[in-house]
Amino acid sequence: MMRTGCRRAACIAALLVFACSAGAGARPLEVTLAASIDAISGQHQVGNGEADRFSLLPLPLGEATIRAGADTLRVEGLPPISVPYTGGSRLQSTRLSIVNATLRHAFAGGWFVGAGQTVYNQSTQYANPPNEVQSSRVTGLRVELGRTFGTAANRIEAFGAVNGRMHGVQYTTYAVPGFTCAGCPPGSVTFADPENAAQVDLNARLAHRVWAHGDLLLGLRYLNYTAHYDVAPGVLADRNVGFAPTLGLRVHL
Repeated sequence: MMRTGCRRAACIAALLVFACSAGAGARPLEVTLAASIDAISGQHQVGNGEADRFSLLPLPLGEATIRAGADTLRVEGLPPISVPYTGGSRLQSTRLSIVNATLRHAFAGGWFVGAGQTVYNQSTQYANPPNEVQSSRVTGLRVELGRTFGTAANRIEAFGAVNGRMHGVQYTTYAVPGFTCAGCPPGSVTFADPENAAQVDLNARLAHRVWAHGDLLLGLRYLNYTAHYDVAPGVLADRNVGFAPTLGLRVHL
């Protein structure tokens, strides 16, 4: 299932690139690159009541857009980073990466709709005992609705995105000295649990033109990601929720 998700995401990304490039012959392409820091505050929660909070955790995000007429390809990504926890649970750290790829179509009045794919990769380390690692890749369709309005010097860019049904497999590995099994790292045992998830992503930001080809980005973002196990409906696998002020810079190429 994990490999299927990867292939699906790669296929959709390739189709989006083709869709934008196909119309480029008659319309000039407009390309932007952006980098931002989302200082998220919230909570990471797993099953068995284990949870930890984080405050103003800086998440570095990259963003690229390619626009041809009314159509825009937008790709946003979080590189693999480790998130440490300091609460009282067994959670030690999570290594996380995210990719959102969507194709947006603009309408009159600054409104736009978009559709694409989200891919999450995460690995969570637990403290001894036992030495436990949970990792997963979850992917699913992303649908967006948003609007941009304002002047060339100051524009408001706002959108809401929903992943109604995402799928993946969670792999849980326990350290068991001397134990061996096919497909397991030496001295460990691994269990696979299919899971499904849903996500809400709300984003509003001000783009202030600071020079002819550059914008300062100031905004606020809300994320709510919740996953459950397929074999135990209603049992929580993972939940991440929080607010993040955003500071970034965008360059028009």
